[in-house]
Amino acid sequence: METWFRMMHTPASRIVRVFVGLWIVIAGAQLAAAAAFGLAMLGTAIAVTGIADICPMELVVKHGS
Repeated sequence: METWFRMMHTPASRIVRVFVGLWIVIAGAQLAAAAAFGLAMLGTAIAVTGIADICPMELVVKHGS
């Protein structure tokens, strides 16, 4: 699990998460309002975790045990 967390904190992984999050927001804009809003929230969350260097799974695993 530690290998996964180290990989998620690399600059390349962070850049990928930002671009994937933005792509989800842009792709969702073509859908109906409810779906677009849901995808906008999801994409924003993914992009922000990349920008802020946060791995949500790491928080759950390390604080859950």
